[in-house]
Amino acid sequence: MLLSPVRAAALVVILAFASQVAAQTPDPAPLPPPASSTPDSLEKTADEKTETSDDPVAAPAPASSVLSDAASSSYERRDGLPNVNIYLPEGEASVRLRKLIRNVLFESQIDYNFVDGDISTYLRYKYYARNYTYRLSVFDSIEFPELGTSSTLEFERVRGGLLLLGVPSNYNNRYFWLLQNDRLTFGDLTQVDNRKNNIYTKIGYQYGTQFDERLNAIVGESRGRLAPVLTAFRDIGSQKGGFAGAITYSDDVATGDYHYTKFEAETLRRFDLTSTSFVFSRLHVGSFLQKDEIRGPEFDDLERYSIPRYELFRLGGREALKSVANNKAAQGSNELHVTNELFVPIFRNRDYKAWMLHFTNLYGIGYVGAGTVGFDYDQIVDADRLTVDAGLGTETSITIRDFDVYLSVIYAKTLTGPEELRGSKVRFAIRTAR
Repeated sequence: MLLSPVRAAALVVILAFASQVAAQTPDPAPLPPPASSTPDSLEKTADEKTETSDDPVAAPAPASSVLSDAASSSYERRDGLPNVNIYLPEGEASVRLRKLIRNVLFESQIDYNFVDGDISTYLRYKYYARNYTYRLSVFDSIEFPELGTSSTLEFERVRGGLLLLGVPSNYNNRYFWLLQNDRLTFGDLTQVDNRKNNIYTKIGYQYGTQFDERLNAIVGESRGRLAPVLTAFRDIGSQKGGFAGAITYSDDVATGDYHYTKFEAETLRRFDLTSTSFVFSRLHVGSFLQKDEIRGPEFDDLERYSIPRYELFRLGGREALKSVANNKAAQGSNELHVTNELFVPIFRNRDYKAWMLHFTNLYGIGYVGAGTVGFDYDQIVDADRLTVDAGLGTETSITIRDFDVYLSVIYAKTLTGPEELRGSKVRFAIRTAR
């Protein structure tokens, strides 16, 4: 069976990561004091702490001088510890290992789905210059269908590499250019997309914080980012807002097999209701401005166009409408959704101790979202296709030794929408930060 070797490979890689972490010796140098937990604070990893050197205004000195040997050694222990992220009910886990050497970041990452058996690995090299950054990445991702399918040979594998160049004009504004090649293979050799290449380039612009992984995915690398969760501890920029927009163009040049033009944009805004309560609002829009119909009407919409399935927009999931499952009915080439998340503090900036745990903040969450998805433009404005959902949840931040741990639980239910999109979900997430 193909699934067993993949699971075995995942365990081998995870054990290798664990042995690497265990072999590292903590740095005797004292760690800097942790940042205060305020609603605008963000869990910043070693990568994020150095990324301000991209900005010629905020950090005029070269990265090599900013990241002195003394500062690097003080973070050596934290650099050696992994980021661990677990998402349920999807059954997803993500582990990152990072090593910063002066102005170069080396990163390895493994994502594993212990329900379906999906596994993805990433290797990244990121260089911080005075006025720009560039990233070289290679990845290998294999995904299996949902439980209940008849064969484990129905898998999809995507391998590839990319070059991502980032150029900031100031602290809040930055521009990106991406060049990427994806190789698609399937266990089912009769798949119409089997053994095809997707070669594409992307031009993007981002305003606001550089630490929001969802916005970063729109303008840059779309795979391998940590899935965002509902969190009151996000840095969304000095003006309490953010924006990211990008245009992707794929062509059948050289070994390329696809041809399309994709537009995607998202904006977010924080509204303060009181001194401690606030609302996060997000608006996302996506459309394929040009796509070729290369297969006849006997194929369904997912296979008729010159678009690989992973590029389609999704109305459901943790990053869109929380109650909608991420199935075929929730995918399309045109999509629009808006979400609003209300945060009300139950307690803030406290230190409630339980064993080795220190509970510092606890928020109640109220959520409501609405959106549509389809392959034709008229489907987006069709009131009968509008899906609305709502939910309640909670989020808390906990300190465990060197780790800040964020726990998020939310229950969401579809209020109205097409029958195939209706449902309810309880989404649970654990995210660690250093």
